[in-house]
Amino acid sequence: KRWRTDVIFELIPAKKENFPKYHVIQSNSTEKKARNISPFLVSKCLIETLGAGYKATKTASGDLLLELKDHLQYTRLSNLKAFGDQPVTITPHKTLNTVKGVMSDGDLIDLSEEELLTGWKEENVIHVQRITIRRDDKQIPTKHLILTFASTTLPNEIETGYLKLPVRPYIPNPRRCFKCQRFGHGSQSCRGQLTCAKCGTTGHSTEDDCKAEVHCANCDGDHPAYSRSCAAWKREKEILTIKVTHNISFREARQRVSPHYAGKRSFAEVVQRGAAPQRHQAAAEPTPSALRP
Repeated sequence: KRWRTDVIFELIPAKKENFPKYHVIQSNSTEKKARNISPFLVSKCLIETLGAGYKATKTASGDLLLELKDHLQYTRLSNLKAFGDQPVTITPHKTLNTVKGVMSDGDLIDLSEEELLTGWKEENVIHVQRITIRRDDKQIPTKHLILTFASTTLPNEIETGYLKLPVRPYIPNPRRCFKCQRFGHGSQSCRGQLTCAKCGTTGHSTEDDCKAEVHCANCDGDHPAYSRSCAAWKREKEILTIKVTHNISFREARQRVSPHYAGKRSFAEVVQRGAAPQRHQAAAEPTPSALRP
């Protein structure tokens, strides 16, 4: 008697091929920036080299930001050396090709950041940072880890030996300028006036041992500008949370929080367009009081 033999094939999903999706195109000429080259010529050269489906836009620095559609376009990109008779240099963007996530597991607390980075090499993890809290003048490690992936898409989970551990988006705290105290930029690029973080007046800094009454420069509250009870800080945090959890631009997130806000088309909007929404549970940057080792 013949027995039927069923051959069962296990379908193993192929891992998504990662590649630098965002690139900066710079002109090699000091007299003519990339944004000043004819857009018709740029489009013609990009289509001939990459094919259709790319996205390009001007940046404030005068360069072009190029978003690739797939890995095939990435392999073809090395063939692009010039726009007509104008030589250009193309390099991966320094920050847009990575994404940060948070994972928490108390059983990994005895492993060093170096051990974890080595173990997660095949998971496209390029940096591991363990969050610590200060207690009794000592830095105490917690179970929370910030992972940086060499990818534009955050995975839902990460293989950790025989385990699969969940990963959630990392939501940074609002960036505050130490010069003008406003949110959204750093002191190196600030064009505002020197403002005290304690009293909110211009002309001196917090380091000048200010004795004036405490007053917030951002919300007019009775607290310093660096207080997390500040209404402006909470609003900025909410904007960042919406931006990360819904995978939209900062401008779009700001409009959801403050519908009356109207600004010009931002660079963040350009680089975030077209991405699919992510349904992760977000992880905000923890505050020391909220962390437990």
